[in-house]
Amino acid sequence: MNILMVEDHRLVADAMQVMLTEIDPSINITACYSTQHALSIIDTGRRFELVLTDLFMPGIDGIGLLVGLNNRDKQIPVVVISGSDDDKHIRLAMENGASGFIPKTLPAAEMIAGIRKVIDGGRFFPERFSALDSQMSRGEKPFGGNQNASGLRPGQKQLQVLQLMADGNSNKQISQIVGISEATVKYHTSQLFKLLGVKNRTSCVREAQQRGLINTFEESTTPDITTTP
Repeated sequence: MNILMVEDHRLVADAMQVMLTEIDPSINITACYSTQHALSIIDTGRRFELVLTDLFMPGIDGIGLLVGLNNRDKQIPVVVISGSDDDKHIRLAMENGASGFIPKTLPAAEMIAGIRKVIDGGRFFPERFSALDSQMSRGEKPFGGNQNASGLRPGQKQLQVLQLMADGNSNKQISQIVGISEATVKYHTSQLFKLLGVKNRTSCVREAQQRGLINTFEESTTPDITTTP
């Protein structure tokens, strides 16, 4: 089995590799220390049966990796392993297609059991999310799927660009995640400015948040320095 592991702390990555050998000593682990590196490996066509990723990382975060895999139509189970146990982070991971979310505070035996469950084709989330997970497993959309008043639909490229902008990603990072050129990112950004009636990225994100168009993952780091896309 080939596993892609994305973890920016090398000590944690080393510990994870040791733990994974308890599942199967023959597991082949490719360790990446950034999402950008992970996406570049995915783009070479290498096949993986499982992806393990941290949530908070410099540059593109774990949610960005999930979005990037979705846009590449990669049907690979992804387990987020994070120091956070915050409900909004778990829901956002679920919304973006994660097959599991394992807090790093769990004992090693429980972490191994969770990863093994996903490897066997199941899903693993904290117990309090069991009802929501069952709902999503039935193909239902608890997060909504209708076009909103601004004309943006879930899954639409412009809405993805908007969410990634809100998460603090640069045009280059958005380009890497979504799999489009920087020029196309700039085009979508300029269209969003027109749609929301704003002139800069910070105002765009703020207006989108006020209209309930995007999730608030963590406080945005979008710079308020330019009136161009």
